Amino acid sequence: MSPVLYVAAAVSVVLVALLIWSLRSSSGERHDARTLDDPGRSNLQYFPQIHQALAGEDHEFLISRGGAKLARLVAGERRDVALQFLAALQEEFDRLMRLARVIAALSPEVQPVQEFERLRLTVILHCRVQAIRARLAFGARPLPEMNAVSTLVSRLAVRMEAAMKELGERAALAAELASAADRGDVDVA
Repeated sequence: MSPVLYVAAAVSVVLVALLIWSLRSSSGERHDARTLDDPGRSNLQYFPQIHQALAGEDHEFLISRGGAKLARLVAGERRDVALQFLAALQEEFDRLMRLARVIAALSPEVQPVQEFERLRLTVILHCRVQAIRARLAFGARPLPEMNAVSTLVSRLAVRMEAAMKELGERAALAAELASAADRGDVDVA
């Protein structure tokens, strides 16, 4: 066998191992992420604290005040919190996507393009979250990437809220028309 084939096989094994590891870690973290989630509130509100916890200035302050050992310990704990935050964001995104499917089922003008958009957003978010997890595992502080993920979830939440409002307005109009027809205010013949 040629060396290229050995390298390709090794890369394939590593990629499969990473895939299994990422699936295992994301399912285990989801249970911990529920502790961050309070019904009625978004996990996005915690991003400023996550940002501060991962900031370089904060790490430097810990080194200067408590030493390198304390800074490493705190960095590990903060990395775990950031991973829990990511899992909570991913869970919130999945909840919003389920809501989007319900809204699409109730809305008469859903087009295949919108279905593709939901699939595209799901793939983008899950890829970004896995990339952030990998960077956190290697000790990086991926604040711009975490900001991009939280912005994506925030925009989706705003879109879902607007869609729910529009759906509610349509339902109210339909109920008003139905009651007007029952009262005889509208000629339905």
